[in-house]
Amino acid sequence: MHPSDARREWLGDRIPGDLFALYCFDAPDVPFAEVLGELRARVHAMGEVQVRMVEVPGGLDYPYWTAREPADDDVVVHEVGGYGHLLDVLSGLVAGRVDVTNSPWRLHLFPHVPGAPAGTEPALVVVFQMSHAFADGVRTSALARDLLSGTAPPTTAPRAPSAAGMLVRAALRLPWSIPRVIADGRCAVKAEQQLADPSVPRPTPGRPLVAVNSAPGPRRVVRTIVCEAAELRRVGTVTVGALTAIGSALAEFLGTDELSAEVPVAVAPSGSSRNSYRNVGVDLHCGIGDPKQRAAAIAADLARQRTRARHPAMAVRARTDDHVPAPLLRFGTDRLDLSVAPPTVTGNTVVSSVDRGPADLVLGGGRVRFTSGFPGLSPVQALTHGVHGIGERVTLSVTASPDVLDLDGLARYVALLQKAISAL
Repeated sequence: MHPSDARREWLGDRIPGDLFALYCFDAPDVPFAEVLGELRARVHAMGEVQVRMVEVPGGLDYPYWTAREPADDDVVVHEVGGYGHLLDVLSGLVAGRVDVTNSPWRLHLFPHVPGAPAGTEPALVVVFQMSHAFADGVRTSALARDLLSGTAPPTTAPRAPSAAGMLVRAALRLPWSIPRVIADGRCAVKAEQQLADPSVPRPTPGRPLVAVNSAPGPRRVVRTIVCEAAELRRVGTVTVGALTAIGSALAEFLGTDELSAEVPVAVAPSGSSRNSYRNVGVDLHCGIGDPKQRAAAIAADLARQRTRARHPAMAVRARTDDHVPAPLLRFGTDRLDLSVAPPTVTGNTVVSSVDRGPADLVLGGGRVRFTSGFPGLSPVQALTHGVHGIGERVTLSVTASPDVLDLDGLARYVALLQKAISAL
C-alpha cells in the first residue's frame, strides 16, 4: 500500500472519509431478485475489487492488498419508505466506514424508492461505498461505472506475500529508507525554490474560521439538489457554476463575504497511490454581486490553482513521505492532535466535483436518472458539498454535522442554495 493511502486508512477511525457514489435508476423491468443476482455476478467477475487489507507482522512495513473471496454481506439491501427516508439511512452510513481488513467496499441497494427526484415512478437506488485508502473520487466513479454497466473485463486480484515474505521485504527495504528520505528532503527544498518563482501562481491565502469551521462530532446529515447541467453552465463550467452558487448561498447564510472553498484537483498518478489529487483553495469572490462577473473571477482563480497543483515541483514535494519507514509514519499519524483548530483554513467548505460520464447506464431495464456523492467532513469542516454529473443532469449534495448545523439551519441553507442556482 502506498504511504499516502496507508495514512488515510490510519486516520480513518478518527476522520471517517469513505466515499459514497449514489446512482438513481428508474424502476427495473425485471424482478429485483434478478437485478440483485446480476450485480452479484458482476462483482464476482471484478477481481480488482475482490481484495482486503493485510497488515505486516509487527507493523514493520506498509500494509498490502490481497485477494479475498466475495461474500454475501458485500451487498446490503435496505427497505425504505421514500427518498427522504433513504437520505436518513444514508446519513447514518456516511458517519461510518468499511472494515478494509474484510473488504474496502460495500454495495447498498434501495429497491422501490418513492419520491426520488427526476422521475414520477419509484426508483432503484444503488450506493457504492468505498474506502478512501482504496480509491479517490475519480477511481470510485470508474469502478462504479464498470460494475453498473457490466462491461468490466474479468480480472484477477493480487495476492500479498506470506507473512515471512512481508518481513523479508520490510528488512530489505529498511536500510534504503534513510538515504532515500534524505534525498527526498533535498529534492523538496529545490521544489520549494521552484514554487517560489514568480511565474508559478501563488496559493490562495487561507481564510479565517467561520461558524461551520469547527469539529463536526460523530453524526452526519446529507441532502441533495438535482438540477440540469445547463442551469450551472449559464455562468461557465458546471464546477464554476456550482462554486458560484455555493458562494452566494454560504455568504448569505453566514453573513460574510470572505469565503473560500477547498477544491480537489486531479493530478497525474504517483506510483502505486490510489489517490491522485491535491486540494487547493479557491476564492469564492462573494463580494462581487453580478453572478457572471463572480463566476469569471472564480474561474480565473480555479485555473491558477490548477496550474499550481499540477506543477512538477508539487509532485516532488508530495513525495517526501514516500520512503519514510512505516512504523515512523504510523507513529506520527497516531499522535496528530486533531483537536487543535488552525488560525486559518484552505477553504471554509469543501466542493468536490466529478463528471461521471454519459447517462447510458441501465440496470434491469431502468435508465439512470442522476448520480451523487458525499465528501466527508474534517476536524475543521462541518459542511461539505459534492457536485456530480451524469449526462446532462447534475446533483449538488450537502453533507453537514447536525451538532454544528441543526436541521432547521440545514433546511434554510439548502433553500438558499436552491435559490442561488436559480439566480445564476
